[in-house]
Amino acid sequence: MYNLVIGVIAGIIFGVLTVAGAWFGGEVYERARLRSELVAVVGQQQQIAAALDLYETDGGRVSSLGDDGAALTGLLESGLLNAVPPGTWRVRRGGEQIWNPLRIQTPEACASTNGFAGLPEVCPPCDNETLKTYPACELSEDAI
Repeated sequence: MYNLVIGVIAGIIFGVLTVAGAWFGGEVYERARLRSELVAVVGQQQQIAAALDLYETDGGRVSSLGDDGAALTGLLESGLLNAVPPGTWRVRRGGEQIWNPLRIQTPEACASTNGFAGLPEVCPPCDNETLKTYPACELSEDAI
């Protein structure tokens, strides 16, 4: 009988700790996921920038590649990229601007991701040309 009581008490304690961990740890796990997603995108951005630098070093004019998909296709054809990193990449002004607007589920997550990048914690709209430096942005309803 004593073992049964101890087992029930241990089960209740385990259940309470599990719920508490999910309740309080959920935000920590979400922030870690957002940070890892941002780190992956920054690494991919650096990969594209390095390929553009190599293209220019080999005597090519980066502006001759074009923008967005054309620039990435040019890098693939020249052998400087093995594959285009996943996502919708934008390349403008001869490689001066390279970005991949992240599609984050909530405005709070969007703002947190921008905060990780050292920018103000806001979630600008994706179609605003002046805010292309933000890694995460809010898509309009018709773009979803």
